Amino acid sequence: MDAQKNMTKRNPTPQSIKQLRILAGITQSQAAAMLHTTSRVWQQWERGDRGMHGAFWELFRIKLQIRSS
Repeated sequence: MDAQKNMTKRNPTPQSIKQLRILAGITQSQAAAMLHTTSRVWQQWERGDRGMHGAFWELFRIKLQIRSS
């Protein structure tokens, strides 16, 4: 499933998290900083070791929209 199709899901897949970050052209550290979390937590989300809560996913998408405006 690609990042676009998964945008409406509450809890994203690890692949969707990584795809959206890459599409935004930012590093894991930059993405983590956007959500006020650590790089380690971001890595766990992308690996699937930890599930990203839907609120973080929504916030990440909102911040990317504002950043690109």
